[in-house]
Amino acid sequence: MLLSPEGASRSLAAVFTPIKSRRLVDEVCARIEQAVETGLLTSGQRLPNETELAAALGVSAVTAREALSQLRASGIIRTARGRSGGSFIADNVLPSRERALAQLHEVSRLQIRDLALHYQAIAAACAGVAARRSDAADVATLRSFIPAADDDSLSWRLALSEFLLEVAAIARSARLARELIRLQADLGILTLLPCADSGYRGRTTLILEDVAAAIEAHQPAAAETGVKALIAATTDWLLTEQAKRY
Repeated sequence: MLLSPEGASRSLAAVFTPIKSRRLVDEVCARIEQAVETGLLTSGQRLPNETELAAALGVSAVTAREALSQLRASGIIRTARGRSGGSFIADNVLPSRERALAQLHEVSRLQIRDLALHYQAIAAACAGVAARRSDAADVATLRSFIPAADDDSLSWRLALSEFLLEVAAIARSARLARELIRLQADLGILTLLPCADSGYRGRTTLILEDVAAAIEAHQPAAAETGVKALIAATTDWLLTEQAKRY
């Protein structure tokens, strides 16, 4: 799958926006790693070439080259040569239930709750502004990210991530979108676990529809309440599962 900054979705485009940092190579790597962790970049996906990546992130070609080298050394990407070559997300970075359960065992309940509060605050800010600024095209795009009942867990997780990032895109805030990506990366692959639960999927589908309706109706308070409920549904599920297992 070819990826270019011009052809990316609005939420994925937040990954490829100019970087302002002294540690540019590390920041480029962090941006890509966070996108992989949240599922925005998936195994086998082709990254922009050095020139495109440098232009999209507002860094030099040398910085982009060094970052790609560092990502390659850490196993995040692989490089193929030839006409159809380039840099691709490595095949072994696909999230798994086993890795997610291991992460659930390691994280504390306090960490989950604290992260949920931060996540809710940022997502609610996005939703409130989105409800004030949305148009019909925005809402149609947002609804396209409501997952189908028969989607697999990975697709469901990606759709939930994309839905919230699209809310930030409707709010016209790349900064808030990047903060959402960072928070989603902090939750990591934990969010894969509830996506296999049909009860959770049913509840979140209703919440997603409510959020889209609130944004369409220009109701900021309802949109904010909805995204908070969406995040609470995820973190409550994780806390309950953690209590059962550990």
